[in-house]
Amino acid sequence: MIKKRVLKTIACLTCAVALVGCVLGIYSLAVVFGTTTISLDTSKRYQTMEGFGASSAWIYQDLGKLEDESFKDTAMEMLYGNSGLALNIFRYNIGAGGIEVDNYEDPARGAESFFVADNFDGDYSVFADESNYDFENRDQAVIDTFERALSLGNINKVVFFANSPHYLMTLNGKTHGENVYDNNLKEECYEAFSQYMLVIVNYLYENIICKYDKDIEIIISPVNEPQWKWGGEEATQEGCHYDPKPLAKFYNTFYSRLKEFNLSHNTKFEMDIFESGNYKMILSTRTKFNEYMTEFEKYEFFEDITHISLHSYGATTSVFYRELFADYMAKYYPNISVSMSEYCTLEWGLEPTLIGVDPTMAMGFKCGKVIMRDINMLNVTDWSWWLSIARGGYEDGLVYWLTDEDGTQLLQESKRYYVMKHFSNHIKRGSVRIFSGYSDFLGINGVECCAFKNPDDSISVIILNDSNRSRKINLKGLNGYKTVREVLTDDNVDWQVREYELGGSVSVMPNSIMTFVLTK
Repeated sequence: MIKKRVLKTIACLTCAVALVGCVLGIYSLAVVFGTTTISLDTSKRYQTMEGFGASSAWIYQDLGKLEDESFKDTAMEMLYGNSGLALNIFRYNIGAGGIEVDNYEDPARGAESFFVADNFDGDYSVFADESNYDFENRDQAVIDTFERALSLGNINKVVFFANSPHYLMTLNGKTHGENVYDNNLKEECYEAFSQYMLVIVNYLYENIICKYDKDIEIIISPVNEPQWKWGGEEATQEGCHYDPKPLAKFYNTFYSRLKEFNLSHNTKFEMDIFESGNYKMILSTRTKFNEYMTEFEKYEFFEDITHISLHSYGATTSVFYRELFADYMAKYYPNISVSMSEYCTLEWGLEPTLIGVDPTMAMGFKCGKVIMRDINMLNVTDWSWWLSIARGGYEDGLVYWLTDEDGTQLLQESKRYYVMKHFSNHIKRGSVRIFSGYSDFLGINGVECCAFKNPDDSISVIILNDSNRSRKINLKGLNGYKTVREVLTDDNVDWQVREYELGGSVSVMPNSIMTFVLTK
């Protein structure tokens, strides 16, 4: 009797498994070969976007020295101009003077400082005096490119970030720690470092930015990726580690000086925290994200924090880590929004191509999926790539500055340049993400999407198709929208545009990113 029951149970389970397999098989065939649906709902709204940006670090110190004015103009147009990425966020690297004291393999990674070290006599109050800085001769190459970018009229936010305090404020007199995980900023220099940042930012605001637009938003980010080692013999660039307790204490000092400065100078500068190296809080960092946040909460400055920044390094396209971080923020800090302020793929490129990087959509997808998932899962309000311009050979640039065999200077886009353009050109400041439900809920066919209602009342639907098949997709919820502007980037074309009347469905090419801008 028992044997019969066991056999009957096994038979039932076998039938159930077979039925599930049959259903999944039918579902898969329908998804792969049939028409799927993206349902849009403008009444379901999420974050409002502030835009897209990239960093000026390192390369601009050489680029700005070129005598070829048109070459520099072209580079900035490719990044900040309407014919290019139309980036609206400029990340300006405030150097710590590493070029004076540190022998980095790439001298540009020891960025030039405006402060004149000969004016320091042991009294740190000199850092609060603008007369001790040389704004006429130092960092002029970066200022040159900065002005060219500002003149294009799209920049409405500038983030001034520092990788390290000035070397005169550090324990070892260098712009990286003597040992890994050294807290290199002297505690008695919290005030001096705060004044250093404020003096430099105020000069650049009053004398450079205000020439173009005095209402540009100014953000000061004095600390970058505090969790990382930033020290020892293998240090290759300016950087400073901070444990949670000293970082929270420094932020409190900086915020106090910032409030005083704004009051006395009638400025509206804001503080950014804390450019976290990544958000893999639980498994991968020596000091975890939540340990920093717990320390920040102990100080008054945290009461005014409505926004934090982080980087997507290490998490790449992971759904798990994004969901983990999103759940954490929703549970403990529901009123704090998030920006993604730095990312690159951290991979060596391909040889022997001139550009030295992967020219295919495979690398484009590595950028596109990070942007898409940061937007959809983390609700980031802005997104910035790491180096806007790089030399080639490493997957860290949007535009590559190259020298041909005959010495000709070249500018060449990477495939991710065009992938990012789909986002930066079609999601403007003020665009609101709306609900975009995709009927392939199991994610079998390789399609991901996001949708935004734009300030001009158009709707942008951006679709990634990481599969070898074209997809026919119905667009629902578009009452009144009749015209489509379609933009395609795949392995064969970059930014191919066509317009047509909406017939209810759109075709998405294989291995592509496509944007559909819908208007009434």
